[in-house]
Amino acid sequence: MKIRTKFIISLILIIVIPAIATTMVTSNFLSDNLNFIHFFDTYYDIFNNFSKVSSEFEGFVAPYSNSSEFFLTERFKHESKDYSTSFLIIEVYENNALYYSTYSEQIQYNNIFEKFLFDGRLENAPHERYSLQHHHYERLNAGPIDIKLLIDSTRLDMAYSLSERVFLMLYTVFNVAVLSIILSWISNPLKRSIRKLTFTTNEIGRGNLNANLEYYENDDFDELASSIERMRQSLKKSVEKQQTLELEKKEIIANISHDLRTPITSIRGYIQGLKDGVAQTEITKKEYLDTIEAKTYMIESLINDLSVIAKYDQQGIQLNRQKINLRNFLYDCLDALESDVKKIGGSLSLHYIIKDTHVFADPEKLMRVFINIIGNSIKYRSNEPLEIIILANQDDDGVFINISDNGIGLNEDDLNKVFERFYRSDKSRNLNIKGSGIGLSICKDIIESHGGRISAYSNDSKGLTVSMRLMAYDEE
Repeated sequence: MKIRTKFIISLILIIVIPAIATTMVTSNFLSDNLNFIHFFDTYYDIFNNFSKVSSEFEGFVAPYSNSSEFFLTERFKHESKDYSTSFLIIEVYENNALYYSTYSEQIQYNNIFEKFLFDGRLENAPHERYSLQHHHYERLNAGPIDIKLLIDSTRLDMAYSLSERVFLMLYTVFNVAVLSIILSWISNPLKRSIRKLTFTTNEIGRGNLNANLEYYENDDFDELASSIERMRQSLKKSVEKQQTLELEKKEIIANISHDLRTPITSIRGYIQGLKDGVAQTEITKKEYLDTIEAKTYMIESLINDLSVIAKYDQQGIQLNRQKINLRNFLYDCLDALESDVKKIGGSLSLHYIIKDTHVFADPEKLMRVFINIIGNSIKYRSNEPLEIIILANQDDDGVFINISDNGIGLNEDDLNKVFERFYRSDKSRNLNIKGSGIGLSICKDIIESHGGRISAYSNDSKGLTVSMRLMAYDEE
């Protein structure tokens, strides 16, 4: 529950519960001695209550107006007590002398609570009275009889004042009790939430990014808890990514060292052979020099690829985009690469289904993609004559280009990593195929920089298909 909702409920409870509880307690503990005093009553309300009793008393004495001797009987004394309280007094006078009075210096308290409030206060106070009713009856053979209904205003004032104090005291006590319960109701969940959040943040601060924050409270901290959990997950991903990058960095250094060491070692061996006179004929010397030249080209190619990657990482891929007729561009690629394929006895063909399709791309970078992919097809060919097919088409998602070959193919595990930098499959290593493992990662960077997608799929030992998607050029 939200804190604001709890505070609204608390405010209502703090007002309502103490008032109800105080009223119930005072109603149950204050006896009929105070039955004319109700909390929140004004003096007008109190006197109005006395007026009702006065009317009832008048109705009580009226039937005996012609037999006034009744007021001197024990029966009258007994029945008149129903109209007498600590504040109402009935007095009977015979011949102007007090014959009977319901007034008592000692008040009969019904419980300890009343005794605690009024004992020693009402009895010792000076008494002021005023008359509510006065009935005068003349007798023929005796003196007059007077019946008086009086209010003891001193007792009434003191009782009213004490009752107000009692109410305020009880109201304060109940308020404190309710407030304590409400504060506990509000603060305990807050303390639990803060402890849970503090524990998790401390764990994160100590580097424990597996400290999952399971927070199911629907309160004001749920958004904070969600933010902390998102931060933890983000930090965890960042750390894992950093660790992965560190591992990749180590693998890259190891791969570069291996890929450079192998041709350099070979070059050194051939140079040493030339120095030692192992190659004695001109033909042998030429073979040695051709091998050295090929190895230097291999090193140069690796260095060029590393330079491209370093440039992309530092500056990003700078694209010189322009409107390209895809059909003409693909035929340019075919013309540029077909001779390399034919040198090894292979074939390169283009299947273009839709005419006059355009893309908005950098032709030089896009040509680099085709060079790398077809270069891989040449390197990873099988014993069968190489066949490379370029298929271009267009659908609602844009332009797609598939480059398929009948080479050695890749298994499922290799397909998931084929676009990673310096990754080379076990097949290529076992077959001693030269390569840096950078070419397809460069293709991925270039295609994604154009807002496209690239993927690969293969039937094991039945070739590889690299699929690219680019947005078609929109004239609007």
